[in-house]
Amino acid sequence: MKIKKTIKTKIVYLTKVKQRLLEEEYYNLQRFLHGEKVKLYSANKQQAKRFYKKIKPNKEYPISIRKDLLKVEKRNTKIAEYWTKIPVAGRRGGVWVAVKPHCPIEPDMEICESKLFKKNGEFFLYITVQKEAEIPKPQPITNKTIIIVCDIGEANPVVSVELWNQGKKRKNVQFQGRDVRSVRAHYNNLKKGVGRKKIKHAINWIKEHLANKESRKVNDILHKATRKIVNRAKILKRCGYEPVIVFGGLKNVRQSRIKGEARCRKNNRKIHTMPSYKIKQMLTYKALWEEVPVIPLNEAYTSKLCWRCGTLNTEIKKRSFRCKDCGLEYNRDLNGAINIGNMLLSYMLNSKAAVNTPQTSPEYAAPKGDPLAYQSAREETLSEI
Repeated sequence: MKIKKTIKTKIVYLTKVKQRLLEEEYYNLQRFLHGEKVKLYSANKQQAKRFYKKIKPNKEYPISIRKDLLKVEKRNTKIAEYWTKIPVAGRRGGVWVAVKPHCPIEPDMEICESKLFKKNGEFFLYITVQKEAEIPKPQPITNKTIIIVCDIGEANPVVSVELWNQGKKRKNVQFQGRDVRSVRAHYNNLKKGVGRKKIKHAINWIKEHLANKESRKVNDILHKATRKIVNRAKILKRCGYEPVIVFGGLKNVRQSRIKGEARCRKNNRKIHTMPSYKIKQMLTYKALWEEVPVIPLNEAYTSKLCWRCGTLNTEIKKRSFRCKDCGLEYNRDLNGAINIGNMLLSYMLNSKAAVNTPQTSPEYAAPKGDPLAYQSAREETLSEI
C-alpha cells in the first residue's frame, strides 16, 4: 500500500539571479492564467491548463511541478542539507536551490507532484512524497493487542484512552486540543470588534492583519495532539505489542436547520467550525505512514450508552455522564471513547470478522465490572511496559 504525505520546505539563501528566475516564472504563471502570452516553462504551462480551470481575479496560484522534473538531493553543505532543482523557462536545465524541510526526506521516499508558493516575499516548496507501507490487518484479540481509542468532540477535540487485556484495563487517558476553543474564541472576538468599530473595509482589514493566523494556530495544536497519539503507538509497536487506532466516524453531526425552530448563533458557530474532519485526516495519514492500522467506526449511541452496564437509561449534563441503572458517574467524552473501543472489541476483532464500519449500533458492547474512577484513570501509568 502506498502512503502519501506533504513535506513543507522553505527555499533559503537565494542569490539575486535565482531570485529573479523564480519570480519571473511565478509571475509569468499568474499572467498566463489571465490569458496573456508570456515566456513560461512548457511543463508548467501544461500543468496550469490541467489544474486551474476557473481563475479568480485577485488570487495567486502556485506552480505545479511534475514529479519527473523535480529532483531532490541530500548534500552536506554549510548552507543547507537538502537541495532541489526547479524547472524554469529562464535557464536550461532548471535552477538548484537550497531548501529546509520540516522533517527529513528519506531515500526510500518517492517524489511526487509538488507545489511552489510565494508568501510574504519568500518562496516555499511543498513536496509530496510517497512510500510503500505494509499495514498489518487487525488480528483476533490477544494479550498483545492494544486498542488506542480516540473520541473527537467539540469541548475536548481529542480524548484518547488505551484498552489493555481485551478491554479489562484502561490506561493513559489523555484530553488534548483544549486550546483550540480559546484560540477560536479569541479570533472570533477580534473579528467582532472590527465590526463594532465600523472600520471601513473591515473584511480587507481582517485579511491583511489576521490573515490565516487562526487556522495556523489550530493546525499546530491538532498536529501536536495527533502526533502524540501516533508516537505512542510507535513505542508500543517497538515493545512487541500490536496497537490499533480507532476513532468514531463523524457523520450527521451537523444537522440541518429545522424550519420554525430558534437558532443559537454561538452554538452554531462552535458546531460548524469543529475541526473534526481535520483531526480524522491527520490521525489517518500519520498512523498509516508508521504502518499502524486505523479503523473508523460508527459511533451511534456511544455518548448515551453506559460503558459498564450497557444501558441507555442515562443522563448527560454538560461534560458529565451518569447512569441511572448502575449509578456510574463518568466524564462524557471518556465514556464515549471507551464505548467505541468496546464496540471494536465485541463486534469485530473477537468474531474474526472483516474490519468494516458497522451499520447498526450495539445494544450491549461494554463489559461488566467495577467502575473506573475518573481521577484514577488519568493518573494511571504504563509501568507494565
